[in-house]
Amino acid sequence: MYFRQLFGLAADPSATYVAQATLGLVMFFIFRHFSLVYERRFLRTWSRSWLAFSIYMVSTVILMTNLEDENYPSVGWIPLNIVAQVGAFLHIVYILIGSYQLVRSRPVRRRVYQSIIIGVVLLGVVTVLAFGQHPEGGYERYVLRIGSRSLISGIGFLLAAFVVWRNPKFTRGVGQKLLAISFVAYAGYQFFHISMMIFDTAGEQALLPGSRGLINLMMIAIMSMGMVMWLLEDEREKLRQVNKDLDSFLYSTSHDLRAPITSILGLTYLGKMELNEEKGKNYMELIEQRAQKLNMILTDVLRLSKTKKLGIKMQTIRFSDLVKEVISDIEFSEGASRIRLEYDKDSDNSFYSDPNQISIVLSNLITNAVKYHRLNQEDPYVKITFKRISDTVIFTVEDNGQGIPVHSVNKIFDMFFRASQETEGTGLGLYIVKEALAKVKGKIEVESEYGRGTTFTVTLENA
Repeated sequence: MYFRQLFGLAADPSATYVAQATLGLVMFFIFRHFSLVYERRFLRTWSRSWLAFSIYMVSTVILMTNLEDENYPSVGWIPLNIVAQVGAFLHIVYILIGSYQLVRSRPVRRRVYQSIIIGVVLLGVVTVLAFGQHPEGGYERYVLRIGSRSLISGIGFLLAAFVVWRNPKFTRGVGQKLLAISFVAYAGYQFFHISMMIFDTAGEQALLPGSRGLINLMMIAIMSMGMVMWLLEDEREKLRQVNKDLDSFLYSTSHDLRAPITSILGLTYLGKMELNEEKGKNYMELIEQRAQKLNMILTDVLRLSKTKKLGIKMQTIRFSDLVKEVISDIEFSEGASRIRLEYDKDSDNSFYSDPNQISIVLSNLITNAVKYHRLNQEDPYVKITFKRISDTVIFTVEDNGQGIPVHSVNKIFDMFFRASQETEGTGLGLYIVKEALAKVKGKIEVESEYGRGTTFTVTLENA
């Protein structure tokens, strides 16, 4: 213990220092990567804090492995001691600077930043060189170097915990709570270590060899976990808010555009009625076609926005009633009267799910089956079936229409994908189906043969 006290080292096994150094490097690369991905200044600063911590641990390991003999250490080890001390101070200073950048959403002024770093370096040099290198000052050096390190770390981490817990920028998720608790626990342990050192200098050898390094490692690991968890939770919350704002924007914009589109369609209808010239009527029809296309897009965007905004309200549903509602909506669509719609109207087909989401699914699937049919064949049909197996519900929408090309089958649920540029539609219908089923934990499969027809199979578990 004599030479460790002489150089200000705690009596911890080297293995725990190596583990902490490795963890520090891992966290440095993680936060450095996140700082480049998210372009956040505070993440880059926090990455530096972990680099400083790793340097502190590596320097400590080198000192420990070379201080095993009873010879008085050479003066050449002093710079390494300074590096270890400055690294320990920079660890907490960078965490505090990063917290300031996060709270204020702005960088620390360059002069202030430089002054802080210079002050930390000078403090590290002073606390290492104080009391000289004579054996008589061993305990004083130990208390000054390790004590100042623990005192600054304790105060710094308490401030950081206060910022993390009180600042409204934090989402108060599990990561934030874990981070704040780890900061407080680490600060408390540093203050406890100071009291133990004072207890030792009074002649009571109370420190357990190796215990400090193990506890330190555990607390640093919990702290690093909390920082990463909080970062992911915070980014998820920001993404959720952005998506919410985007959905509101799309809904509001689409809704506001519906009125002028409806007016344009009305005017084109009047224009076709009033115009006698064939060329003018053709122009009106072209305008009407483009307006109908835009109206279709706005309708699908509104439907998608509604799907995302609607909450889930699980209740008992009668499948045949939903099918009747959908058929009543499309029975006057172009070509619908020439298609045989087949489904069981009277069977007991009740199940438990969200009626709004299931209605959206059925509406899109049946509408597509009618829209993309082959009306020139002998018996065009759309068959809708319902089956229950224990607590699993399976329903299908089958048609003998156009079918889907093989190379397009795996892409039809992608947003804005259309199997053919000649087909009508926005490419949002089946994407909306997928989103609606995701909300009720359902899944959909498709089987199709181009030119022969398509079958969509929807599976709902625990229904």
